[in-house]
Amino acid sequence: MTLFSSENLLKKAPDRIKSRAIDAPGTNLLKIGKANQKIQAVIGQLCQDMNKHYVSMGDWSTHDLLFYLLEQIGPAKVYFTTWAISEYAIRQLHNMIEDGLILELKGIFDYRNGTRKPAELQFLQKITTDIKAAKCHAKVTVIINDSWGVCVVGSANYTRNPRIEANVLCSVRDVAEFHRDWILNELKGESDFE
Repeated sequence: MTLFSSENLLKKAPDRIKSRAIDAPGTNLLKIGKANQKIQAVIGQLCQDMNKHYVSMGDWSTHDLLFYLLEQIGPAKVYFTTWAISEYAIRQLHNMIEDGLILELKGIFDYRNGTRKPAELQFLQKITTDIKAAKCHAKVTVIINDSWGVCVVGSANYTRNPRIEANVLCSVRDVAEFHRDWILNELKGESDFE
């Protein structure tokens, strides 16, 4: 005897809300994105010192958001951590490097990703300035240039994300530098997490 029917759990509501965001602190604004609304409708225009909490209901992936943010702030250095990364995401990162949007790419990914997908690891090693396989479950993206410090912290990997993902987009430079610094320390082997 089961308490829940898996059939009932997987049913979709007919007019299911897709993606949401809320800005914090200050004025709180709840945005709800229907199926046809994507990043621009939910994230909107980036501004300095904002904290936007959002939920993506499988409407976009982390590399899509990265491209959207780079289009707004211009070329920047990018630091990332992820549990998983797909070949498609790596190709998108490569395209952003080729287009001059990513000036430097450094990252950490879970060591099992390289074991399961050695071709992707080799491709990633060719396009990054510094990359490390580690016991990593963190999903962080940091984008820094002379004018901006932006980070995205949450549940989304660098894969196509067909699931519910919750993240915080923060354009507070000190927060972005905090995340950049611990990523760089881990890349140098100087972290306290070992």
